[in-house]
Amino acid sequence: MDFVRKHAFKIAVLALCAAMGIYLYVSSNKEAGPNLDQNYKAPSFELTDLDGNKVSLENTNGKVRVIYFFYSNCPDVCPPTTYLMSEAQNELKEKGTFGSDVEFLSITFDPVRDTTETIRKFAGKFDVDAAGWKFLREDSEEDTKQLMKDFGLGLVKDENGYFTHADAITFVDRTGNVRKAITGSITDTQADDVVKIVNALVKG
Repeated sequence: MDFVRKHAFKIAVLALCAAMGIYLYVSSNKEAGPNLDQNYKAPSFELTDLDGNKVSLENTNGKVRVIYFFYSNCPDVCPPTTYLMSEAQNELKEKGTFGSDVEFLSITFDPVRDTTETIRKFAGKFDVDAAGWKFLREDSEEDTKQLMKDFGLGLVKDENGYFTHADAITFVDRTGNVRKAITGSITDTQADDVVKIVNALVKG
């Protein structure tokens, strides 16, 4: 006890230094970048954009892809998640990477109702820059459902034509590998979260 009393100040200083070291270590790891906890080949696809052009996994290689499955009649998560993505888009435009290093791909899983014109109206509600954001469709609803399944995402349609679906934003790197998936607007995900993941993948 005499030793502790005699060296109490030194012990307190050492404890404070240790606590500060732990804080700096945790902070530096946090700032180091997001945890890219997935690494598998993205499923191949070929879809059609609003101008009738074919867009595939292969012909978009070289860019980071941010992929979101949606439908325009969605009563809950699709609109706010699309808005969240539009905020991320604007941040990436400021950095000069949107369209050149990263591309957003929104894919409808309700192609019967989501015609080209319907999707244009949906996209028009948001600040969408077509230079780096493509809205895609596939004529076959079953094929789109299978594509979602291949991405590891669930989809169930009820008798009223509404869907229960994964609200997931998926990140594919420049070479076509899925590296991360995060939940969209139903959690506390922010545009900055999307931007940080994209930045990490752009830097490689």
